[in-house]
Amino acid sequence: MTREKTAIAGRDEVLAELWTALSSGTKHGRLLVVRGAQGIGRTRLLEAAARRWLSRGLRVTQVHAGRERYGIGAVVDALRADFDRSGEPALIECISALARLRDGEPADQGARFVTVVDEFNRAFGQIGGIGQTAVLVDDVLEIADPVPLLLAARRPGCLVVASLRTGSETSSVARELLELADEVLDLDPLRNADVATITGGDLDESVHEALHAALGPLYGNPGAVLATVQELRDHGRIVDHRLTAADAEIELPADHDLVLRVRRLGALPPRLLAAVAALGALDLDDVPLVARALGDDLAECERVVDELVEEGLLVGDEGRQLRCSCPALAATFARQQRDVARRLAAPPPSDAKVPARSMTAVASSGSRLQPAARAQAWSAADGRLLGLISSGLTNRQIGSKLGLSEKTVENQLTRLFAKTGCRSRVELVTVANAPRLPVGGAVGNRTSLTA
Repeated sequence: MTREKTAIAGRDEVLAELWTALSSGTKHGRLLVVRGAQGIGRTRLLEAAARRWLSRGLRVTQVHAGRERYGIGAVVDALRADFDRSGEPALIECISALARLRDGEPADQGARFVTVVDEFNRAFGQIGGIGQTAVLVDDVLEIADPVPLLLAARRPGCLVVASLRTGSETSSVARELLELADEVLDLDPLRNADVATITGGDLDESVHEALHAALGPLYGNPGAVLATVQELRDHGRIVDHRLTAADAEIELPADHDLVLRVRRLGALPPRLLAAVAALGALDLDDVPLVARALGDDLAECERVVDELVEEGLLVGDEGRQLRCSCPALAATFARQQRDVARRLAAPPPSDAKVPARSMTAVASSGSRLQPAARAQAWSAADGRLLGLISSGLTNRQIGSKLGLSEKTVENQLTRLFAKTGCRSRVELVTVANAPRLPVGGAVGNRTSLTA
């Protein structure tokens, strides 16, 4: 019998790791967490693993998580699919009991929890007793409390693979899940050759160069690449495998997760990203000028700039200017907020208290205030970071203390350098410890910054 091909560009190594975890076997079971950014291919990876294992005659229970308290409905659907495949009569009563529990009136929550745990243990005990089984739970954090389900599935010796989105780790449920995991597999961005493969392999190299420049770190994200290429095709921007109007900006689709994420931050973030697109880069000295041109409150603009940096949407360069980490994201809002470019290009009102400079001058400005004049009151997140810096810890050690990646700590340092005009950690700590600039927040607490 010919097995179904289940290779995924750039993911064969991860599939091999999953297979090793399943084939090694353990009477105590194993819980693996597959973690990756939105659109990185978590769902497709689990589907490919399921196809591969089923083709080899192994049992696979696929739980498609939905917004539920414990995931009872998702388990009922999964067990019914198992029954349809295997016809195991022992599952009939388990399905019926869970269905009654799902459809019944909520009782005392404590008693209900105990019943859920008992029924999950019974159901997965039946499944695990039949033979080697993999239980796959996609988007596990869609379930409000997935721990009873995962523990029940692991207990009879099953391999449990749960996927979650990078950036969701700050919730208490996610932290508990990661602590319970026997192993966490992070899905890295695809290599350039793999990106070319998933797009069909027929696009001209110049198209990939333009996509790489526009998407930045999202270029290795298959969801972002495929959606953007489709958007370009739909708008007639790709003809004969080449990009037409090559000098025109490439935008993210309006329904892309990153676009929706910015919109959820409020009305001002899209306008500021549009301003960054119009200016090319944002020097923090020029935030007052931008706020004045847009008619927005300066303090709020400064707060939102910090928020966009903390979200990883704006990054500092060596010249202490901020640019959008994904130019296509800024281009999307520049088109949707066309008035922003017009406002920035217009002369300031006669009573303006900031220098009148053209967009070209603003974009190329290298001016910086002295650190003591530049710095503002520190946020609690800034305070935690600065406290650890003053203790002489390395970026890796700081990341370990705060539960952040080393790269995230580097980005936050870049933001603080840009915010203050400081050029060294010593200078930064000196400014932070100045009496007129108190540091907020308790050192050592977990921050709300996300990678």
